[in-house]
Amino acid sequence: MNDVAKRAGVSRGTVSNYINNVKIKESSRIKIEEAIKELGYIPNIAARELKTNTASNVVFIVPTVWNPFFSELTYYLQIELKKIGKKMLLCNSQDNYLSEIEYIEMAKQNKVYGIISVSYSNILPHLTENLPYVAIERYYNESIPYVTSDNINGSKLAVNELYKRECKNLLHITRKVENNKALMDRKFGFETACKELNLNYSIFNCHCKSNEFRREVNKFIKESYNNNNKFDGIFCATDRYAQYVIDAFEEMQIKVPDDVQIIGFDGAKSYSNEHLKISTIKQNIEGLAIEAVNLLQLVVNKSETINNKILPVSFLQIETTKKINEQ
Repeated sequence: MNDVAKRAGVSRGTVSNYINNVKIKESSRIKIEEAIKELGYIPNIAARELKTNTASNVVFIVPTVWNPFFSELTYYLQIELKKIGKKMLLCNSQDNYLSEIEYIEMAKQNKVYGIISVSYSNILPHLTENLPYVAIERYYNESIPYVTSDNINGSKLAVNELYKRECKNLLHITRKVENNKALMDRKFGFETACKELNLNYSIFNCHCKSNEFRREVNKFIKESYNNNNKFDGIFCATDRYAQYVIDAFEEMQIKVPDDVQIIGFDGAKSYSNEHLKISTIKQNIEGLAIEAVNLLQLVVNKSETINNKILPVSFLQIETTKKINEQ
């Protein structure tokens, strides 16, 4: 820093302010950046954090990035963390319990700012009070804050939208994943709404691995129709599950939405200008990221009031349900 200050013709304090994102004169900024470029100066972040007792890295543990919802969530989280001067360490656990533990231990050893995680494993014994932690879509206990979408009312909304489109025999497609509160709440909301509307309904709740689920859904759909158990409305716990159902119907030459209407859950995009095709219950993914970062800051600052966040969802009428005015 002394060398940079000397080369730029400014004080050491001005260089320090520049490095720490404190506003300085534009002329000084230009001189400092030129000096840094000429000298090849690289700030020692580890040394600075040790001296100031601060941390700039946030660990984000996610089951997989092969999922539009998790990918979009990662995108928005990185943006929100940057706004508060933090960097993301993305840890893809691939649904591996041991990998999640390794990432948590890494976070402890490197004294990170905190952890934000989407996890369905029993990692609670590895979390400590001095490790700031925020969960997404998961309730652990009263001491760990979490942010999630309104999964119960989202499912009720899906059932009501199918009902308004004259669907009478409904099916819910979901997967049994231990500790996945989002899937459990969506199933509960579906059942509750069907009972309230006095609708016939079935639930396919497969206890299988993620890479086996597509095959099991395909098998179930075909067996149901072969046994003359035909559904006119299907609510799937995720958009990806909805795509599995659509693929099965395409093989059977059953038309969506003419013969059967389908609603998914997520509304995430694989790329920014993607044209979504599946009618869905849309989550506010950017909002989830914002609230997760806000909660993490409250935990780090040991705020006395930290409330869990449940964000509202909305219905997107797209291609797999009929428009109401067509009825």
